[in-house]
Amino acid sequence: MIKRRFLLFGLTLILLGCLVGHPVSAGTIGYVDFEFLFNNHPEYELKNAELQQEAERLTAEFQAEAGALGEDANLEELAAKYEAQLEVIAEELRVFIISAVQKVIEEVAGEYGIDVVIPEGIVIAGGVNLTPLVLEAMYKSYGISVPSHLRMD
Repeated sequence: MIKRRFLLFGLTLILLGCLVGHPVSAGTIGYVDFEFLFNNHPEYELKNAELQQEAERLTAEFQAEAGALGEDANLEELAAKYEAQLEVIAEELRVFIISAVQKVIEEVAGEYGIDVVIPEGIVIAGGVNLTPLVLEAMYKSYGISVPSHLRMD
């Protein structure tokens, strides 16, 4: 976690270093709480349910295959095979939500004239918090309103 924050901080310094000598107008940098947006994407629960169903299906397949192979089975190798399959499915679901969130961030940033969007965790001061706007846009794209417990007003 600390390593990740250090990396993000370093990347931010590099990006900001590229801007030295170039005037930056106020309000061109925005930030978002990406983890919050990811965890509260309208399809997050659905995708988690899909992942759970796939995990149950793969577990049943593993048990059936292990039972059919009997005592000669290399269970560690077989388990690794099924775990790898589950990880591929989990990654596909994560990528779906990440891509959807990134797309909405880009749309909102463009709409509000924000040139750069960075993670909230590396903001020391300033910038425009786009998280509530992105959350609203995500839910609106599904034709639903943001649940009251998620509103950031």
